[in-house]
Order: sequence, then structure tokens, then C-alpha cells
Amino acid sequence: MMQITISDGTTTITMPRTKKVTDAGEWEYDEIKMASKKVVREMTGFRIGFTYEWDYVQASLIATLKTLLRAKTFFTVTYFDIDGATGSGTFSVSYPAPEVFKFKNGIAMWHNFKLTIKAQEVS
Repeated sequence: MMQITISDGTTTITMPRTKKVTDAGEWEYDEIKMASKKVVREMTGFRIGFTYEWDYVQASLIATLKTLLRAKTFFTVTYFDIDGATGSGTFSVSYPAPEVFKFKNGIAMWHNFKLTIKAQEVS
């Protein structure tokens, strides 16, 4: 699987095959500054996240995705990680910021498109 799907329970969008996936996970923690000026971090857990990149994505698909993202905060995402393992969970999805618009074979496309997903819960 080299595709991700994003669903709000009613509408499901299947993104095309990705060009690249990178790890965007991060440790979550609470930070407290003590009277002695030392900083103490209490680790909460790790929040899974990935950034996916595409060469070209149809403009109509991105328009549908933007409409979906404006309706909710968290979505059910079927994803794959940097090792190729698949999973599914509740994620926030970054708002797309495509870089270059172009027509390819008469079809409106965005070039160099990226999305980042972040898990709702920490593990």
C-alpha cells in the first residue's frame, strides 16, 4: 500500500500513490520551570505522525479534500509508515498548501503537494 485514505464517516478520499513519506511523529510532554531555573519535562507519550508528498495531484481531488478538511478536525485515516507497515486511526490532517499549478495532458494538476497527519492520541 502506497496510498492513504481520509474519511469523515460519510466521504472517503483515496489519495494517489505517494512519492515520499517521512516521519513527523513527536514526543509530547509537560514542561515545568523550577525555582532553581531547572526545566523539568514530564513525558506524556509519543504522537504518531507522517508527512506524505506527491508529484502531481488533480486539482479536483484537492478541492474535495479542502472541503472535507473544513468540516471537521479529526478524520479516520488509513495510512502506511516509513517501513511500509499499514495502520488506521484518528488523525488530524494538515490543510494542503500546493506549490505549483499546471495542466498536464489537459488535466488541472498541482505539483509538489504535501500533507501531514498527526494522531489524535499519544501512545
